[in-house]
Amino acid sequence: MAHSDKKGINNYMTNESVAPYVSATVADTSDQPQSRGIYVTIAGGYTLTINGSDVVFTGLLAGKIYPLSITKSSSANVILLY
Repeated sequence: MAHSDKKGINNYMTNESVAPYVSATVADTSDQPQSRGIYVTIAGGYTLTINGSDVVFTGLLAGKIYPLSITKSSSANVILLY
């Protein structure tokens, strides 16, 4: 699925809404569709954009899924989940 074809957070059918996640994209420093969660590949601190505001998260653990709805990350070590 092309980046621009991704569903927004409110565009999921019921069967997709109750599924944990239906797709994933490696974060980059540009705006992306709002995620349903994130997966961190390397532990550390990252600046994540939430509701248009940059928030610095420190101490994020590798291999963990966080229920954060973001549109941008400062690093490709963050995977956006949809």
